[in-house]
Amino acid sequence: MTEAILGPSWSRWWRALSFALVVAAAAAIVSTARVFSGTVDEPAHIAAGLQWLTTGRYDYDLQHPPLGRVAAAIGPYLRGARSSGAPGVFEEGARVLGSGPRYVDTLASARHGEIVFFLILAAVVWAWARRLTSDAGAAVATLLLVANPTVLAHAGLATTDIACAATTTLALYAAMRWVDEPTGWRSALFGAAAGAALSSRLSAIAFVGAPLAVCYLLRWAVTRSWKLEGFTGAGRTARVIGIATLACFAVIWTAYRFSFGPLHSGGPMVPAPEFVGGVETFFLHGSSGHPTFLLGRPSNRGWWYYFPVALLVKTPLPLILCCIAGGASAVRRIRAARDWRSAVPLVSALTIVALSLQVRVDLGVRLILPVYPLLAIAGAVGVVDLWNRARSRTTQVATALLLACSAIVAVRAYPNNLSYFNPLAGPRPERVLVDSNLDWGQDLYRLRDTIAARGITDTVLVAYFGTADLDAAGLPRARVLGLHERATGWIAASETFLAGEWVGPAYGWLLAYRPVARIGPSMRLWYIPPAPRAVTRDSSPR
Repeated sequence: MTEAILGPSWSRWWRALSFALVVAAAAAIVSTARVFSGTVDEPAHIAAGLQWLTTGRYDYDLQHPPLGRVAAAIGPYLRGARSSGAPGVFEEGARVLGSGPRYVDTLASARHGEIVFFLILAAVVWAWARRLTSDAGAAVATLLLVANPTVLAHAGLATTDIACAATTTLALYAAMRWVDEPTGWRSALFGAAAGAALSSRLSAIAFVGAPLAVCYLLRWAVTRSWKLEGFTGAGRTARVIGIATLACFAVIWTAYRFSFGPLHSGGPMVPAPEFVGGVETFFLHGSSGHPTFLLGRPSNRGWWYYFPVALLVKTPLPLILCCIAGGASAVRRIRAARDWRSAVPLVSALTIVALSLQVRVDLGVRLILPVYPLLAIAGAVGVVDLWNRARSRTTQVATALLLACSAIVAVRAYPNNLSYFNPLAGPRPERVLVDSNLDWGQDLYRLRDTIAARGITDTVLVAYFGTADLDAAGLPRARVLGLHERATGWIAASETFLAGEWVGPAYGWLLAYRPVARIGPSMRLWYIPPAPRAVTRDSSPR
């Protein structure tokens, strides 16, 4: 019976389970759209996408390609929002979002636009895992994906992160299919998928190219052959590579609305100059550093081990254990059947992590979000192999409990998916990581509700890590607490600023006081009474 449930006769039930998991996850993602205020980057992404939709131009912040941004702008566009031509992208974003109910509704509509990338990602993970295992394995991979709070968090935000994860995973899957059989059709699909990835995030240059190269070396190490099936001559090779290149170029140029112009004033005319300019800016930013925080210390240059630590504390423990089993399974398959394909998802994920060691922009695990779908596939390979090789019912029961724990992780984390940490982070995760791992400016609505519930009528001073306007988010009686300002009364502060990222010790004095409340996972609220006035005796003559 235990082997039968993984067999073909149960396929439709496993497919139904996969579908149900994706629907439930999508519903959970949509339901958080009005729970959290705007995160740091969302106004900029919405403004840039709306400029693309409204005017056909795309000159706000070229470092980020348009695909995910346009998806974020569709909802506000359908609600009547239009680009006003503000000089700054964040100023434009604030105008688009407005204030009060308009702010909440416009932001939610922008977030809903990203759900399409989550659905694409789930479909690719299911298809890839099914190709390596079975319908049962595809269902396990789907569970490991949708039960990951970090994936759910970024699928519910109007940013470029989930678009990057979906299109990068699609490009890698299409690449593996192309390596198996480089036909003209598969060449076009691979090229188009790579173009979509590059139109979502410029890091896809490395996240697609490097894993493809490493997995090709893996294939050679296992098969001892450099030759791909169907590469019978130089003409055939040139044709399929040309098709892939043209498809990639066509998608990128389409994403930039077939723009044509000079890279620099007086320079030569090129297609999609915004893309080329964005690549230049991207590599400059990647090597220049950025304010960040890790293990109790802020820095402007980052650490080579930042992303390994972030993955260690942000990845659900059941997924880590499944991936260990997946790695062991991949090694066995290579040794027993020279099956290098089963190792591709895990090797691709490790390649991306290895690339991250060189990056000086340590802004959160979201920057390597494509690792997670790859780990879900690798974990599914391990689970199926572990189940099939189990010599006792106890092992199978333990495997089932491991998967059940994955679902429990997701349920317990909801709706605070963005700030999820596994137990390895300890009881104070803000001492390990902040920024978009924990505090991305998402809890202003909760601060508003806490102020109302406590009946606070005084002005609340806010040291807020974010770009949302306090009044627009429902806090008309709040004002920004100045740097190094020693104030009394009601004070709220974001964990990122308390950790010293961006502001150094400016708000560290607050840590000497006991907070009266926590505002979600990302803020604390204090009441600091005024200092008593000194009493002086009036000695003047009466």
